Amino acid sequence: MQRRLTRQAAQFLCMASLCLVSACSVTRVGIAVPASVNEPLLKGPAVVDVITPFDRALACLDGRINREALRFSVGSVVDATGKEQVTDGGSGKFVTQGAGDIVQSALFLAGAAVVNRRDPRIIDNEVKWGLLDIKQQAVSTFFVTGSINSLDFLPGSGFDLQIAGIGPRLRQNRILVGLDLSLTETRTGRIVANVPLQKQVLSTEDGFGMGRFFGNTLISMDVGGKEREALNLVLRQMLNLATFELLTQVMPPEKYADCMQLIEVVDGVTENSRSSRTLKQYLNAQAKAAELATKNQVMAAAKKPTVLEAASATPPARAPVQPGPALPAAAAQSADAQASAAQTPYFPAEQAQPSNAALQALNLSPGVRAPKGAPPGNSSYNGAGGGGERQAAAALVASAPAGVPACKFPPGDFAQVTPLRATEAGNSLRLRSRSAQTVCLADSAGRFTPRPLAAGVEQKFEGLAPWRLQAERMHELDIVFQGLPLRKPGYVKDRLELLERTVTAPAG
Repeated sequence: MQRRLTRQAAQFLCMASLCLVSACSVTRVGIAVPASVNEPLLKGPAVVDVITPFDRALACLDGRINREALRFSVGSVVDATGKEQVTDGGSGKFVTQGAGDIVQSALFLAGAAVVNRRDPRIIDNEVKWGLLDIKQQAVSTFFVTGSINSLDFLPGSGFDLQIAGIGPRLRQNRILVGLDLSLTETRTGRIVANVPLQKQVLSTEDGFGMGRFFGNTLISMDVGGKEREALNLVLRQMLNLATFELLTQVMPPEKYADCMQLIEVVDGVTENSRSSRTLKQYLNAQAKAAELATKNQVMAAAKKPTVLEAASATPPARAPVQPGPALPAAAAQSADAQASAAQTPYFPAEQAQPSNAALQALNLSPGVRAPKGAPPGNSSYNGAGGGGERQAAAALVASAPAGVPACKFPPGDFAQVTPLRATEAGNSLRLRSRSAQTVCLADSAGRFTPRPLAAGVEQKFEGLAPWRLQAERMHELDIVFQGLPLRKPGYVKDRLELLERTVTAPAG
């Protein structure tokens, strides 16, 4: 009787284990496929895009980096861990050997202009064969280098409990991976941004085991599973975050504040990074400027005299005021804007703008025009006198032609563009429109003047850079500046400011 029960228990356990195995996977056993028929291929999950939690923040920077003036390249991002693993097919590296390509993809996702330095063999061969002029190659402004330099296996922990041969088990292990990336200015070799990052990669194993004797028969069963974060996907996340940090370290904080909010929602990201600290200082300065503006308004309202008091008041005798020198533009900027400009030596001409709170503290607003004789708009012109030399050289101060409406500018920014190359000075500008329209134009010393353009007729204007212009149909406007046609970037809408590039003498 006992032997019969033991046999029945063994059969039951065998059937249960087969059911468990069949529920996980179904294999074709004992079925021969004819030689004239293709073997059916297993279809797994679909191919998907590689997405990390930091992709939205990188895409947020798209359009905020001047693609005309700034170009990035990726140098060597090496595996410096020295760790290898033994697999079924031999030995291999633990971490990816394509970290540089991941950084290049991250820069491209951020909307930066990227030149390929990953494999120069094709360019080198075409130069040797005389098919390519190496001087026509675009020069990178910055390049990224670094290494994945730490891979430590941390001691794990766990437990295993069995009562009468039955019980669960749990194991946990961790891998610590670290990397460093640097952003270097190509012209000087100076490191302008640096990012060190590390992350723990988690691996767990759990299961349930049973081993019992039924009579003289031992029945043993073990069910469990293992899980581990994909190491190379973790490295891609770290490299994407490091690329975002490199870019924001050299940008004014007001230009990436909303993008940083997308980073903060990711678990595990701290506020210890350099760009996070800079942004925090900027927001604190903004809050203080807004508080000061409110306080000044309250004090001004309290000191304002009534109508009767103003009528009865007798103004005291005043000595004639001698005209003094004009204040420099820097004196009209807020303290937080000056600190931001001092800490971020790059992207200032393309992206620097005073905050709304700072403008309110200065009793200005984006719609208020600059003093007479200076172009409106950007904060770099607010309060600037321009100097006697520039005032004397103004060629666009003439009044508007008869029948042409005056220039009116709603609040907004002028997209700043610097030519990639220059063959002559920026004291002239040639414009041609594909359809008839009126362009509002000014050089550095003149006020905006409407200039009617006939369709297909080129006109030349003389003055001093930087030039500013606004056109309702900017996409139909062909511009020749510093001797070469200007390619307008995608972020240019209806207003544009042309910054002068230094003319370099040809080699030889």
